[in-house]
Amino acid sequence: MKNTDLIPEIANDMTPRKVKDSQTETHAIVHPDNTNALHNAFGGYLMGLMDVAACVVAFNHAGRKVNTISIDGVRFFRPATLGTILNIHASLNRAFNTSMEIGLKITETDPVNKCELPIAHGYFTFVAIGEDGRPTTVAPVEPETAEEKRRFDQALIRREARIALGKKLQ
Repeated sequence: MKNTDLIPEIANDMTPRKVKDSQTETHAIVHPDNTNALHNAFGGYLMGLMDVAACVVAFNHAGRKVNTISIDGVRFFRPATLGTILNIHASLNRAFNTSMEIGLKITETDPVNKCELPIAHGYFTFVAIGEDGRPTTVAPVEPETAEEKRRFDQALIRREARIALGKKLQ
């Protein structure tokens, strides 16, 4: 087994996969070293948590090593204060030829009302890396629910917008 093909039976199988098969949820706490002078989490700390969770989803889907290639639409809704328990939700929105868009959201659980309050969200794009160190094909994703289908369709719109912006900036 090559060092970039960590799960060869997944990496070489181009059968469409379900969104739920690669989703992840993780948790973190805002410690003093993650905060600014106002005792709110640094945006970079939150983005780092998102990048790690997105990487897990991309790896689970591709079955091989992956690299972050873009970050879009990161938005912060409320501060995550010192001591906040964070919930990081990550889900594959769409797989293209060699790339995958992962949608992420960070929430905190309101201890009184037991509901999740939004902290941040964003979209991370990863590319699968083949044995030769270059981008390689990934299996398509098969959305099942209405929410998954909406996210699947919107991922294409974001991709087309990224490509169009790149061409305009050249």
